[in-house]
Amino acid sequence: MTAADGLPGTASSRGRRAGEAGHSLIDLLGAAALAVTIGAMAAPGVGAQRDAVHAAAAARHLATLAHGVRARALLLGTHTALVFRTDGAGINYAVFLDGNRDGVRSADIARAVDRQVTPWDSLGRHFPRTAFGILAGVTDPESGATLSGSPLKIGGSGILSFGPDGTVTSGTLYIRGPGPQQYALRFLGATGRMRLLRFEPATRAWAAL
Repeated sequence: MTAADGLPGTASSRGRRAGEAGHSLIDLLGAAALAVTIGAMAAPGVGAQRDAVHAAAAARHLATLAHGVRARALLLGTHTALVFRTDGAGINYAVFLDGNRDGVRSADIARAVDRQVTPWDSLGRHFPRTAFGILAGVTDPESGATLSGSPLKIGGSGILSFGPDGTVTSGTLYIRGPGPQQYALRFLGATGRMRLLRFEPATRAWAAL
């Protein structure tokens, strides 16, 4: 048998193995390049989806927090409030309890009559790239007028107060994501009812979340 018969160690067999290895390397490089290209194309979509998830979760988190504050007011039989303040990092919030049976008030907070029962917190701490805010062109859920100014539409005090009779300060809190994600948490005073809404940019209308 000659070397041309392709016995192990012959020039013919070594050539075939080298060729097979070469094709495998090319295939691997091609697959890797394709994976990188697909990943680069998909990255913006994945980021947008993540932002949408975070924004929706932040809105639901705030609604859950408000439900908890209302339940505390009913359980304790005294006014309990979500109090908002603005600093260099944005809008923070904490829960305060009425200390003298006249409701949670800014003056009583300043004099430590109304007691703070939770530490100051923020949406961005739990849900990155989300915050209280209003996107350009967003309209009021009821009047349809274009919104502007503070995202805390609960009066000038920045206090969302829940009474022992189930009532709540009337108004709306607006939450936004980094993209076109806009949510609103509305409070109907006399009934204490809360509604969580999502703004649809395409139709410029609000829908229940």
